[in-house]
Amino acid sequence: MDNPANYLILLINCLTCLRVFMKSFFAMIAAFVFLCACEGNSKMKQMSNAELASKRDECLRVNPSAPGKVTACENIRKECERRRSQGNYSC
Repeated sequence: MDNPANYLILLINCLTCLRVFMKSFFAMIAAFVFLCACEGNSKMKQMSNAELASKRDECLRVNPSAPGKVTACENIRKECERRRSQGNYSC
């Protein structure tokens, strides 16, 4: 491997493999995030009225600024609205 062209070919092959790996890696991460997002809503539907009302009260009292808490409080609000549309006014 004294020829510099061989090093260049090896580098190009490594970069190509890395690019393919990164595409696969990001696709797996995207699928994982999507599946986790879908799972979160089903847990909310299984939550008792009292627990949901308690979490909603906490969101209103604390008014969070952290992105994760803001998202959680938004999901709680949406679940309360969904239940309210079905005649359940627990929260």
